[in-house]
Amino acid sequence: MLKIGFGYDVHPFEQNRKLIVGGVEIKHPKGIGLYGHSDADVLFHALIDALLGMCGMGSIGELFPETDEYKNINSSVLLDKTCLFISKKYRMTINNIDCIIISKSVRIAPLVEDMKNNISQIIKIPTNIISIKGKSGNGLGIGGTDQGIEVYCVILGDIIEI
Repeated sequence: MLKIGFGYDVHPFEQNRKLIVGGVEIKHPKGIGLYGHSDADVLFHALIDALLGMCGMGSIGELFPETDEYKNINSSVLLDKTCLFISKKYRMTINNIDCIIISKSVRIAPLVEDMKNNISQIIKIPTNIISIKGKSGNGLGIGGTDQGIEVYCVILGDIIEI
């Protein structure tokens, strides 16, 4: 059955944290990272919510609650665990993934291919069906006012219950 999944995530900036987006460690111009219970990879979190939404299987907060088990965990592990969780109920074929990352201070375009490669390796899909775009936010919202980074993600896929 053809399904759409939508995901959104936002994390505020914080001192003394790594900045990781799409599995890529980024040097922020101010030397800051994102606040979160895990590694705060805002792209992977939005992607996880989109995958779970496509399958009607809840949200990232339900699957990975803020417990010691997931404290500072690498979000690529969470993305992999999400795919495993879904595979126990559905056979899934991704048609395409489309993501927008909103950040005033982090240039996304030079990082897109690395992010796409990371997603491709974890979800086991070709990079040519993944789209990632960076937007400045034009001075509006969390990303646009440089308070943090926001991500919107849409997935179209075929899922078959097993």
